[in-house]
Amino acid sequence: MSEIANLATGELVTYEPASPVELEYTIRAIGERLEHAVGVIDALQRGRYDAEAEYSRALETAKLSSSRATYSDRRAEAILACLPKFRELNEAKAKLHHAENLQDALGKRLSGLQTIAKTLATAYNATGR
Repeated sequence: MSEIANLATGELVTYEPASPVELEYTIRAIGERLEHAVGVIDALQRGRYDAEAEYSRALETAKLSSSRATYSDRRAEAILACLPKFRELNEAKAKLHHAENLQDALGKRLSGLQTIAKTLATAYNATGR
């Protein structure tokens, strides 16, 4: 049986099952991957919220510790000082969105394969095999 996932990256490779057994194997593999992804999504969400809290804390601290006279100057200085934290926040958000999009795509792929499996089962039953 051909590999359906790249073990180095975890991404599914283009793979079209050729028999009902391969189809069931693919369905099971995608289902297991979706189950394991829940923990990964949770960790990415925690990372995103932690990055957001760290950025907010750093931004407010920078505003309060600024020696600029006006609030807008303090805010501008704080934003510039916190750009690395802002980049970390954006990266955490991007990772989470990528994982959620991949999860959604896998769910749709699983649904499609399950439909094909039901169709095959009906076809085999109709022919008396």
